[in-house]
Amino acid sequence: MKDMKKIWVLALLSAVSATVLIVSNIVAVKLWDFLGIAVDGGVVIFPLSYVLADVIMELYGRKTANFIISMSFVINIVVAMVFLLVGWLPAYMNWQGQEAYMAILGFMPRIVVGSLMAYITSGFLNNWAFNKIKQYTGSSGLWLRALGSSVVAKLVDNLLFKFIAFLGVISFSELLLQIGFAYATGLVLEVILTPLTYILVRKLKKYEIPSC
Repeated sequence: MKDMKKIWVLALLSAVSATVLIVSNIVAVKLWDFLGIAVDGGVVIFPLSYVLADVIMELYGRKTANFIISMSFVINIVVAMVFLLVGWLPAYMNWQGQEAYMAILGFMPRIVVGSLMAYITSGFLNNWAFNKIKQYTGSSGLWLRALGSSVVAKLVDNLLFKFIAFLGVISFSELLLQIGFAYATGLVLEVILTPLTYILVRKLKKYEIPSC
């Protein structure tokens, strides 16, 4: 029974990780205003992906964490292809939503390319840094591993995603402001969410998941 619970926990973490990435890609189409800074909607939910990545790293180790990142990568490619294919299908003559569909989901491919390149690159970098820090801290210092690995990974994530997804869509100065805001916000949110990381790790370890 405990073996099944271990599988259920891993399946749940994997599903939520993929879902967070899919939703982030969709809502990133919306640029909202924060004190004159153009901010993509993905900032609302994407920081959760780092919490999930840290929990998976702590419980299952780098190999499993990298596998989940790879699977989320593939799943999101499929989602982007389906959105694009459906957009290309001829619209029914009485359906008035084609322009709205293409305005939101038709913009998805560029956002998905940027998001996926950033996701897989920063994800592997985050896991590598997390693992390196853990070699020095041992089982203690989860907060240091979680935050330390994110400092560089989030910067790479923001640079890749913003430049690929929004270069030419907004002015270069606005793009730099967006990168700085998203990076700072992501780090602040991760600090705020650090207790959640501890809670999840503590709760899930009761299933005797080996910490690698």
